[in-house]
Amino acid sequence: MKRMAVQGDNRKFILSLLFVGYMVSYMDRLVMTLAVVPIGQEFNLSPAATGTVISAFFLAYAIMQIPAGWLTDQLGYRRVIIFSIVLWSLFTVFTGFAWSFTALIVIRFLFGIMEGGYPAACAKAIAEYFPQKERGKAQSILMSSNSFGGLITGVLVPTLLIWLGWRNLFFALGAAGVIIGVLLWKYIRSPIQLEEAKEQQPVNKDSMLSLLKIRQTWALVLTWFSISIASWGTSSWLPMYMVTERHLDLVSAGLLGLLPTTAATLGTAAGGWLLVRFSGREKMYFLMNGLFYTVFLFLALFAPNVGMVFTYLTLSSIFYGFVFSAVYALPHKLFDKSVIGSAIGIMNLGSMIGGFIAPIMMGVLISALKGSYDGAFWFLIAAGLSSALFGLTIRNSNHVSHGDVADQIQSNVKVK
Repeated sequence: MKRMAVQGDNRKFILSLLFVGYMVSYMDRLVMTLAVVPIGQEFNLSPAATGTVISAFFLAYAIMQIPAGWLTDQLGYRRVIIFSIVLWSLFTVFTGFAWSFTALIVIRFLFGIMEGGYPAACAKAIAEYFPQKERGKAQSILMSSNSFGGLITGVLVPTLLIWLGWRNLFFALGAAGVIIGVLLWKYIRSPIQLEEAKEQQPVNKDSMLSLLKIRQTWALVLTWFSISIASWGTSSWLPMYMVTERHLDLVSAGLLGLLPTTAATLGTAAGGWLLVRFSGREKMYFLMNGLFYTVFLFLALFAPNVGMVFTYLTLSSIFYGFVFSAVYALPHKLFDKSVIGSAIGIMNLGSMIGGFIAPIMMGVLISALKGSYDGAFWFLIAAGLSSALFGLTIRNSNHVSHGDVADQIQSNVKVK
C-alpha cells in the first residue's frame, strides 16, 4: 500500500511537470496572436501577411505530428519531451531577434518543428505512468493546461507587451521554457518507467501506419480538424478584430479574453469526466457539443456590442473544451499504449492543419472583402458545423473496444 501511495504521488508530480510544460508551450504559440499587432505595425504587414506569420507555426507543427508520434513510440517519451521543450524555447528567444518578415516566418516555422514533438510524448508518458482506467482523466487534466496558459497570456501579455516590448517578451518566455526543460530532465523518470522500459518492445512502423486505416482514427481527426479551424481562426484574429473593428485597446481585449479562456479551462477539465458519463453514446456527445459550440460562435461573431461578443464566446468556449478534452481522452480508451504516441500525433496533425489553414484563409478573405470580417466569420461557422457533422462518424464505444482496435492494427500488419 505504501508503494502504491508513493507511485500515486509520483504520478501526480510528473503530471504537474508535464502540465506546466504544456502551459508554457501554449503561451509561446498564443502570445503571437497578441504580439502580431505591434509586429505588424513595425514590419508594415498586410492582413494576408499577418495570417501567414501565425500560420507558419501551424504548418511546421502539423508536419511534425506523425514523425514525432512514431519517434516517441520508438525512442521513449523522456528524450522527445526534453529535446522538444529546450529547442522550442531557444527558437522562442530567436523570435525576439527577428529582423524582417522573412526571418520571422523562418523562425516561427522552426519553432513549430521543435514544439511538435511534445503532445505525443506527453500522451505516451501518461500511458506509461497511469493505469488505463485513469488515463482519460489524466489526459483531460493535462489538456486543460492550454486554457490555463491562455488565462496567463490574457492577464500578463498585453501589459508586458507595453512594458517590455514584443522582443523582450519572447526572450523572457524562452528563458522560462529552458528552466522547465531542466526540471523535466531532472525529474521525469521513475521505477514504473524503468521497469516497463525493460519489457516494452519498440512499436512496429507498420503498426503505426495501420492506425491510418482505422475508421475511428479518421473520425476523430476530421472532427478535431474542423473545430480547430474555428477555434484557432477565432483566437488568432480576435485581438486584431477587437482593436481595429471594435476599437478596444490591446490590454482591454486581452482582459476580456479571459472570460472565454476561463470557460474553456473549465470545459476541458470537465470534459474527461463528462465523456465517461456518455460512455456508449460518444457520437451524441460530439454532435451535441459541436452544435452548441457553433451556435454560440455564430451569435458571438455577429453580436451587436462587445459585451455580447464575449458573453457568447464564453458560452461557446465551454463546449469547445468538452470536445477538446474528449478528442485526446478517447484514444487512451481505444488504443494500446504501445501506439498511443502515434495515435495522438495523428490527432494533432488534423488540429494543426486546421490551425495552419484558418489564419491564412481569414487574412485572404478579409483582404478580398476590403477589410470586412463577414466572409471570414462565415468560414469559421462552416468549420464549426462540419465538426458536429464529422462527430456523427465516430463509433460509440459499446460498438468498438480496445481489443478490437488492437486486433485490427495487428491484422493490418499481417496483411502487409
